[in-house]
Amino acid sequence: MSRRAKTLVLIHDHHEGYISWADYQSNQAVIAHNANGVGAMVRGSVRSGGALLSGLLRCGHCGAKLATQYPAPGVIRYQCAARILNHEQSCCVTFGGLRVDPMVAEQVLQCLRPHAIEAAIEAIENLQSTSDERVHQKALALEQARYEVDRAQRRYDVVDPAQRLVAAELERRWNEALKVQVQMEQELATLKTERPTSLTATTKAELLALAEDLPCLWDHPSSSPQIKKRLLRTVLKDILATSEDKTIRLVLHWQGGDHTELRFDKNRTGIHRYVMDTDTIELIRSLARIQPDSMIASLLNRMGSRTPHGQTWTAERVCATRNNHAIGVYREGERQARGELSVSEVAAILGVTPTTVLRMIRLRHMPATQACQNAPWIVRQDDLDRYLVAHRPAERPQTSHPNQLSLAIQ
Repeated sequence: MSRRAKTLVLIHDHHEGYISWADYQSNQAVIAHNANGVGAMVRGSVRSGGALLSGLLRCGHCGAKLATQYPAPGVIRYQCAARILNHEQSCCVTFGGLRVDPMVAEQVLQCLRPHAIEAAIEAIENLQSTSDERVHQKALALEQARYEVDRAQRRYDVVDPAQRLVAAELERRWNEALKVQVQMEQELATLKTERPTSLTATTKAELLALAEDLPCLWDHPSSSPQIKKRLLRTVLKDILATSEDKTIRLVLHWQGGDHTELRFDKNRTGIHRYVMDTDTIELIRSLARIQPDSMIASLLNRMGSRTPHGQTWTAERVCATRNNHAIGVYREGERQARGELSVSEVAAILGVTPTTVLRMIRLRHMPATQACQNAPWIVRQDDLDRYLVAHRPAERPQTSHPNQLSLAIQ
């Protein structure tokens, strides 16, 4: 039970206080909201981590807070805390934070943009006053220290010299008070030295330019998640999350009493940011019919392709991808069984070099297919047979020209 609940009589402004009643209530609210894990209506203090909505989300079904989880590096998940406390209960609502955080941040920036210039100007005006307040507070502390020194000296002056123990104690207290006074004087001098000067017109223009481009300031690498969380808590009371069929519904409760509704689709099972794109899967499916995994990995790396986790390809990773998508492994002889020939095999049949066959393919004299750029060319046995029937041996390409002279190398 709080101290105020135990109070029998409460009379406002009966005595002059150090702070006003409004400031006291504001401080008590801040203290209450800084407590973590005490209730669904308490946001808790700003914690570390990249989740911007931590402490602001509440379940629209049971009213519990949504817990923030980091199941993997760079992954954020919000989940109803009721499921965590009682594993037998089904989870009311859960969703990832990588899509939600930017959506809510965009709404906040849209609300702040019309007032950004005014806020920047007010910050410029308050910068000097903040420093003046610190100097004023330190001056008051120095005045109190000087009073303590004067009182300690007066006590020492009136003591009977015969009372040596009392005189020694009063002298020690006087010295301690003098040390505090010297420390206060040094700190006050330091504050006056570090006191910022008035901002120049150039600095004001730069601040106003930043205020006009809030998204750039928000996404700047120097903008820490803690600063963003404090800004979100300044303008948002809480966010109500509800699961509705295939969508998630968010209701943003602003400090002024307004509400904003956001909706987004749930991720389908197996669909996440580490899912491999279909083009790469189909390419591996095509290449697996003509070459082994090690050659496929070399080709993908040469193309600049990477795995969903940003890693280079290896034979083991190609093998894992094939197994996950039910793609059979390449077996020696299966290409020839399908009637597909490589450039080297066609060159051996024609009695020419592979370069000559590539020239024939480039000039469209020999039909051939290629799964992708830099992939091996494949010539079908039927196309080669038609070419052999249509062209007599004398008309077929020759690797060496009859007019060329050979070099006699001894």
